[in-house]
Amino acid sequence: MHYRFAGSDSVFEHQGPWTMDPPPRDVAFAPIEYPAWRACQHQAAAIPYSRFALAHQIVEPAELLFFRGYAGENAHHGFGVHDTSGSGYCTHEKKGTGDDHIFELIWEPENTQFTASVSPEARKAMKFTDARGFSGSLVWNTRYLEVSRHRQWTSQDAVVTGFLRRWDQESKTLLAWRVEHLRAWLDTNAGQP
Repeated sequence: MHYRFAGSDSVFEHQGPWTMDPPPRDVAFAPIEYPAWRACQHQAAAIPYSRFALAHQIVEPAELLFFRGYAGENAHHGFGVHDTSGSGYCTHEKKGTGDDHIFELIWEPENTQFTASVSPEARKAMKFTDARGFSGSLVWNTRYLEVSRHRQWTSQDAVVTGFLRRWDQESKTLLAWRVEHLRAWLDTNAGQP
């Protein structure tokens, strides 16, 4: 596996061990050691474990859920360069779906809208037809609707609420593993991070 940190063009090959479980969990992590973290200048930041909610819980049915990921259709390789364009998406939980292990996010590419800060070049290059590749992305409950009724919302109000597992083309949803199961798996396999 190769990786790079946000804000850096340096690419590193992961030399250490992986921890993974096959389906139905279909989850993995590779710890990044401090020497690797300090190997270059970057703007990456670790997500504190305290930002992982204890359980997936949406107070407002229309709450905004966010993830940032890398759809395979927006990744290109050529001339020795692997160019990936990460995409941030804000969506909602699909009402009346899911179970005690997963919840479903609405994925309707035909209704995608760009924010004002997306450049014209990025708008032209970005594709929205194939959600494969988003698996492994953390899903954030922004808590925007919940919090903004009482006070000014900030990004520090958001919490991790799930882990994207797969795209279900038939239902037009992305299936996310509930954070309580992700936490239990991390606690068992990594100790409390």
